[in-house]
Amino acid sequence: MNLQPIPIEDIPISRPLPWRLYDRNGYIVFARGEMVASREQLESFLVEGLLRDFDALPQTHETGDWIEFKQIAPDRIFPPPGIKPQIAERVQLRLLNRNLRTYYSARLIGYINDLSILVTTPMVSGTPLILAEGELVEVRMVTGSNIYALQASIQRLCISPAHYLHLDYPAEVRVQKLRKSPWAKVNFGVTVTDAQGAREAARLVNISPDGAQLHAPPTLGKPGEVLHLSFHITLDELKTTLNLAATILHAHAPQAGREAETGMMEYGIAFNNVNAADALWLKGLVYRHIAEGYLA
Repeated sequence: MNLQPIPIEDIPISRPLPWRLYDRNGYIVFARGEMVASREQLESFLVEGLLRDFDALPQTHETGDWIEFKQIAPDRIFPPPGIKPQIAERVQLRLLNRNLRTYYSARLIGYINDLSILVTTPMVSGTPLILAEGELVEVRMVTGSNIYALQASIQRLCISPAHYLHLDYPAEVRVQKLRKSPWAKVNFGVTVTDAQGAREAARLVNISPDGAQLHAPPTLGKPGEVLHLSFHITLDELKTTLNLAATILHAHAPQAGREAETGMMEYGIAFNNVNAADALWLKGLVYRHIAEGYLA
């Protein structure tokens, strides 16, 4: 991510934004596809300034709407039979009466059947997020081979012995099966070294624990050739750099609807001989993006 200040004059008015706008703390103020009604609407941000990610490709909408969940009838109570969510498992919270495009990271503390679900209070720049009792939230989590989405009101805000929330026990839960090898939509840069040792800048657009799809110049290679990818991963406070070998499976023009720079090709690759530690990082990356709604 390359957040840089953007002049207020460069922000389109009454048209869908082609990129997200962030505040100085890196939090989304306006999502892609949202419309700024007037210049006056931006004036309250003039002191702190607005930023955009100059590495992100322009788009006209967010990719994380999770239309799939709208098509699934709720028929199970949390947690479904045979599944026990793990304590400290990471969940994503969305405040349904605020910006629906913003997700906050929290941890599952526990749950009492038919009574309450306990989660940690999301932190923003080291400070607990300001919430209100009775506020409606959506909770998303990946457990076992399923993705769960539920809605609940905040019963109680607690600050001792730590900041956490009591949520109403949900009346319904929507469940979606993960594929055997789940894919997530992503959008970040990688460095690729081809079979001749030349380095190319590329962009990952989809990823799974077993492989990926990336946009890169047509000189990158042919099916069957081996590449080496290097890219950074951040999961909460943890960071690492992955260096992975991969084999090109196919190469063609980018699929319709996928933004790509002029002259780029879309490559399908399979990771080779991934060690246990790197495999764990890949799964964490994929499941995090899925939990945030970026299911490929």
